[in-house]
Amino acid sequence: MDDQIKTCDENELQLAAAVQEALLTDDVPRCKCGRMVLKNLMSGQVGGDFYHFRSLGEGQIAFTMGDVEGHGMGAALLMSMILGMLRADRRDFRRPSSLVGSLNDMLIRLGGKLTRPITCSLIYGVLDLPSGILLYVNAGHPRPIISNRGDGEIRQLPPTTMLLGVQGGVMPESCHQFRQKDRLVLFTDGIVDAWGADAQLFSEGRLQNIVRQMSQDEPEDLAEKVFAELKIFCGDTRPTDDQTLVVIDFDKISEGG
Repeated sequence: MDDQIKTCDENELQLAAAVQEALLTDDVPRCKCGRMVLKNLMSGQVGGDFYHFRSLGEGQIAFTMGDVEGHGMGAALLMSMILGMLRADRRDFRRPSSLVGSLNDMLIRLGGKLTRPITCSLIYGVLDLPSGILLYVNAGHPRPIISNRGDGEIRQLPPTTMLLGVQGGVMPESCHQFRQKDRLVLFTDGIVDAWGADAQLFSEGRLQNIVRQMSQDEPEDLAEKVFAELKIFCGDTRPTDDQTLVVIDFDKISEGG
C-alpha cells in the first residue's frame, strides 16, 4: 500500500509540474520601443514563482510577477489558480487596482475556507513602452530595480500595498515615468534571499551592484550574469526557493511621454 501511495504522489507531482510548465512559458511580448528578457529557475519539480505577460497593442504590455506562499503541490495549485485568472479574457487588464483586487478577494475567500491566511506577493503593471509610463500595483513584492544605461544611476520602484490575501479593500496604484535608456529589473525573493556557502544572503545590494556594473550590457547578458553569480555564490548548495528575473529595456521613449 505504501508503494502505491508513493507512486500516486509521484504521478500527481509529475502532472502538477507538467501543468505548471505549460502555464509558465518563456514567451515575452516583442516591441520596437524596448526589449524584455526572462530567466527562471525552479527549486524543485514545482514551485511558487509565477509570471505572465500580455500584449495590449500599440506598444503596451501588461506584466505580472509573483510568489505564492509555500512550495510543492499546494503552491503549484495556488499558482495555477492565479495564472488562470490572469490568462482569462478579462476587461480590466488595463486597470491594475481592479485586477489585483480580484486576485486579493480570491485569496481571502480561500483563506476563509481554510481558516488561515493564504498570502502571495505580486507586482502587476501596465506599461506603455513608447512613452515610458507605468501604472502598477506592488503588493509586498521585492522592489524592482531601475538602472539608467546612460549614467548608471540606480533607483527602486516602491511598493504600494501589503501582501495579497491579508485584508480586503482597494488596491492602491502608483505611476512611474521612465527615462530614455532606463532599465527595469524585476525579481523574486529567491534571488536576493539565496544562501551562500558562508551562510550569507545574496542580498539586494549584491544584485544592485551587478545591475550597475552591467548597465552597458545587453539585457540577455545581465540575466545570464545574475544567475552565474548566484551559482558561484551558492556553491553546491541547492536553491531552496524559486528564482525569477525579468529585464525590460526602454530604447525609444517618445518626447513628452
